[in-house]
Amino acid sequence: MKWSEVRQIYPNRFIKFEVLDYHVVDSKRYIDDLSVIKVINDGKEAMKEFSQCKEGQFIYSTKNEQIVIDVVKHIGIRRSN
Repeated sequence: MKWSEVRQIYPNRFIKFEVLDYHVVDSKRYIDDLSVIKVINDGKEAMKEFSQCKEGQFIYSTKNEQIVIDVVKHIGIRRSN
């Protein structure tokens, strides 16, 4: 489903979704296609759902015209023996 469709169906709501397709430009991930998991009515419930998200799942407000997610590379610290 496209974000524009989600925004029309669920105005002014939070949506928990899974990313199906995206493209990256300048370290930003632009979501092209998604699957709605759950519609969330308020910010408090959205925070609770956010803490339970699995990899590839996100919470976003339909007030936003597009979904843009910063790509962050994790640099680990190795332990020497």
